Amino acid sequence: MNIKDLYYFQRLISTQSYTQTAADFHVSQPTIFQAIKRLERHFQTTLFFRQAKTKALVLTPSGQQLLLAANDIIANWQHVNESIGHLRQHTLRLGIEPAISEHYLPTLTKPIVEKDLLNSVHTVEMGANQLVKQVLGGQLDLAISGNLDQTLDERLAVTPLRPFHFKILASPHHKLAQMDNPTFEDALQSPFVILNATYLNKLVFHQLAEQLSIEPQVMFESDSSSLISGLVREDLALGFVSDVGQPADADLIEIPITDVQVPSVHINLIRRAHQFPIGLFKDVMDIVETTFKNDDATNQKENN
Repeated sequence: MNIKDLYYFQRLISTQSYTQTAADFHVSQPTIFQAIKRLERHFQTTLFFRQAKTKALVLTPSGQQLLLAANDIIANWQHVNESIGHLRQHTLRLGIEPAISEHYLPTLTKPIVEKDLLNSVHTVEMGANQLVKQVLGGQLDLAISGNLDQTLDERLAVTPLRPFHFKILASPHHKLAQMDNPTFEDALQSPFVILNATYLNKLVFHQLAEQLSIEPQVMFESDSSSLISGLVREDLALGFVSDVGQPADADLIEIPITDVQVPSVHINLIRRAHQFPIGLFKDVMDIVETTFKNDDATNQKENN
């Protein structure tokens, strides 16, 4: 048995046609027939049968199991080919969430330049959900992404870099800023401006509101932290922000969230579980982990 047999089997079940499958792979129909026979001999079982009325190919339980395995094997094989190709070319594709990029990319770039890796690391920005999809799909090798801890796919290897901390942003003139120990429930009596669905902030914000069974008033959604700060500064709304990508603003009041259970959210370094960190891959992972560790140490020193 070889991996081509799995490709033929997968396509045959998809097309339901020996003729179409042979044409797709530019081989003869007997080649497809023989591949199926090899698989059945190897596993000593029948993989499918042809339904009499519709002529459809119907998988047996063994065929269903093999198709599931074939899908994983073929996907992993394609990823391995891509990964080895990048190793040969000494290139790596790194995805990063925009809010994280704004805060960390300058610091990350310095050691990349110092190690003469700038031409080898190709960086792209996109939202957290898209980053996960592209790592799983093999379009990205590594990603730095904010994720709800319970939503990460088991096919990913995940290195937590630092937690998110969420807070309410208010103008000093807002009634919430005048209250003693204001709660998130108090805050929901006012309109909010929040980051849009590209960011996890929106998902977390609505989860917190659901805990209180309150429908929040969202005045505006944006992909700009600066715009949110501007609207809050004008006392038009409250902001819901994290400590990632949101620069400190001395003109605004930061109010902690204490009366609801904030979900666990981390900035993570993610890769496919079967992708081994060697060579350039390991060099970039080390740079990312060291950058976040140093930043965390600096923040703790400043806070003390």
